[in-house]
Amino acid sequence: MKNYVNELVKRHRRLNRLIDNCRAAGRQQEMQQLKRIRLKIKDKIAAAKRELDPVTT
Repeated sequence: MKNYVNELVKRHRRLNRLIDNCRAAGRQQEMQQLKRIRLKIKDKIAAAKRELDPVTT
């Protein structure tokens, strides 16, 4: 499961770089699509981390 989280984190970082490049090039629509994908990956990372280390309240 940790490998899965690590892969998601790598994908998230790659998307950050792509978004930065789109911002510099002025490709707004592509940047918005990448941001949506990045948000989905961020949600998957959070869910996987909760599964690895559930917090009881």
